Amino acid sequence: KPITVSKIYTSCMCTTATLVKFGERFGPFGMPGHGLIPKINSVVEAGTEADVEVVFDPAAHGPAGVGQIYRVVYLESDAGPALELKINALVKP
Repeated sequence: KPITVSKIYTSCMCTTATLVKFGERFGPFGMPGHGLIPKINSVVEAGTEADVEVVFDPAAHGPAGVGQIYRVVYLESDAGPALELKINALVKP
């Protein structure tokens, strides 16, 4: 059945996420509290696909932004609890 994606947001200001569906882009959206996170309310029809494009900017934390990082992208929809897309990376200077 179709699902309606209502919101997409991230766990840190250094990370943004965009919902991409058939070339249409919703976002980029970041961390709540660092800008408005509006409702998307985009329907993904059964049998179709949508992508989540994530951009991590290690420079957002300045020189201290190196080492192991853990970030989460949250995707809220009417399909149940928020989907958590987890990102791990080792940032080297």
